[in-house]
Formats: sequence, C-alpha cells, structure tokens
Amino acid sequence: MSRMLRRYLEAQADQVEAVLVAHRVPGRITGGTIGPRLIRFILDPAPQTRLSDVRALTEDLAIALKVSSLRIDRTHEGIILEFPNPEPRPVTLTTLWAEVTPLPPTTALLGLTDDGAPLLARLSSPEVAHVLVAGTQGAGKTALLRTLAVSLALSNRPDNLRLLCIDLQGHAFRALAGLPHLVRPPVVTGTEAIEALQSLTRLMEVRLRGQEHQPRTVVLIDEAADLALIEGRVSAESLLVRLAQSGHLAGIHLVVATRRPSAAVLSAVLRANFPLRLVGKLSSAEDARVAAGRGQTEAHLLNGRGDFLAVGGSAAPIRFQIAYIGDQEARQVLTQQQVATLDAATVEPAPVPDWVAPAPAMAYAGGW
Repeated sequence: MSRMLRRYLEAQADQVEAVLVAHRVPGRITGGTIGPRLIRFILDPAPQTRLSDVRALTEDLAIALKVSSLRIDRTHEGIILEFPNPEPRPVTLTTLWAEVTPLPPTTALLGLTDDGAPLLARLSSPEVAHVLVAGTQGAGKTALLRTLAVSLALSNRPDNLRLLCIDLQGHAFRALAGLPHLVRPPVVTGTEAIEALQSLTRLMEVRLRGQEHQPRTVVLIDEAADLALIEGRVSAESLLVRLAQSGHLAGIHLVVATRRPSAAVLSAVLRANFPLRLVGKLSSAEDARVAAGRGQTEAHLLNGRGDFLAVGGSAAPIRFQIAYIGDQEARQVLTQQQVATLDAATVEPAPVPDWVAPAPAMAYAGGW
C-alpha cells in the first residue's frame, strides 16, 4: 500500500466517524479491505445505532467522502461501507493464473473478489451446472465469457472438455478459433446455431440413456437475444430449455449471456434452471432483480467495466472484478498452451481427485 493511499484511508475513516457523530449515529471504523476497484470499511456501530440509521446517511457520507457511489450493507463482520478505490489496479487472467493453478476439472477462473481472493466456478458442481451472465453494454459480459472459456481451455485437455461457442455477431470468440477444444468453429449464423443446439440435444439424449457425461461440453452463448430472433420450425428457446433442464446430467453445461434478461429473451422456465448468475451493471433495479433471481442486489449500481456480482443459492452475493484477457493475448496464451501440451503428450498427468477441497485463499461462486 502506498503512503498516499494509507493517508487517504485514514482521512476517509475520520470523515465517516465525523458524519456519524454529527447525526448522533455513533460508530467506529475498525478495519476493511482494499480490492482492485473497491474499498470496504468495516463499521462497528454503537449499541443504539441501527443499520437503517446508517443507510439514511448514504448521501451525506458520499458527499463527505467525495466519492461517486457508496454502498452500505450488513455482513457477519459488521456494517460495510463500500466505495471506489482512487488507485484502481487492473486484474488480468495471466497475472492471476499463477495463483490458482492447477485447478480441479471443469473449473473456471472468473476474477478477484473484493476480499482479494480468486473467484472460481466449478461447472460440474450441482450448485452451478449452468450459468447466466447479464450486463448492459460496457458491463464486461463478453470479456467474462472470454475469460471463462480461456481458463477452461488452459486447465482441461480436449479429450476431457469440449467447447461450443455461439455468437451471431461474430466478435466474442475470435481468439478461440482453431482451439482443439472446440466442437466446431465458433457459430456465427442462426441456421448453424439451431443445428448445433439440435445436435447437442441429441447427444444429451444418447448420453442420458447410457448414463455418460464425458467429455464435459460447455456451451458459451453471447447475447441470447440474437437467438430469440431466429425464425424456424424449432426455436432456440425450446432447445435451450431442454438442455438447461437435463444437460448437466449428461455433462453438458450452458453459459448464456444477455444484455437484458427479460421474458422476451429468456423465459422464466429457462431462467429458473441457472443456479449461478453472474450479474454486471444493468439499467434498472427491475432488470437487476430478474437477472439475479432475487431483489436488493443493487446490480444496477455497479460500476461497469468488469464489476460483477456472483449470485447463487442462499449465500450472499460475491462482488468481483473480472480477470481480463484481450483477444490477442488470449491467442498467444492458448497457442503456447497447445505447444506445451504437444511437448508433454508422452507424460501422463496425475489425475486430480474429484473430491479435492478448495484452497482457503479461494472463493467458489455458487458453492463447491
């Protein structure tokens, strides 16, 4: 921590306590965390101070702190005050990768939590299975899909995990072209998208009859609204519903991204089959509620540019910053990985037990 940042934190803590005293809502800042883009203060309130009293002072505290946004919430640690870090630092996949490898099978690296822990999602976990990614333009949902895909490719051999990428706009998965994990080249037309989903549905039915689930197949879809516009005898929606309801039993997992998770894009039946939601900045509180599957996440107040919430089960949402990797860097990293795999082809890697417990320094989205 720089000396300037330390002084800034001390001054901000003094400002918070001064505002609280002035409004007869006493409390002390006892600690906190410094994330890549956010700072969190832990407030220890006086016995007579209520959470609602502190929340009523949100605007006054934001003005005193001279910050663009301030979020106040309650955790097991106490009352949390969260505001932007004046010295934000980038979170990159290549930098974070060395801290988490080797990963368990079918596990993706998503980013870094506000507590400084790498955030992982294990798709084979029943608490994950399928993932819904939501966010407006500039929220970072396409970047999150690329990060998820690259991390899966780096940590799984093609004979253990396959990828099917669908993006009718043709931009999201260019870095993956030629990757041996791909079932087929990235799909960019509506006709091919329907055919690919039909083929995958048939594969699911065959696997369910034979009780097979290998290799795991991850379907990455950027902008589900484009699929909803495809006209034909069979709708993409009906195929996605079938895959969402039973695909995980056959080792098939959906990761579907959309700008606006309304009923016109994703039906309530389909949304109900996404246990894990990765929610970026949205345009309204209602969109945030629909995307997260619960209210009061305040996802519409996120900062954008990779600032996300992981929402799953009954646990509190986990705020995290995407581990970013650009197209060109992704191509280089994946090419190097392919060369290394060929060089080590004669060496049989030690299997990773399916029961491996997560390292204490890591967080798992949606549970283990």
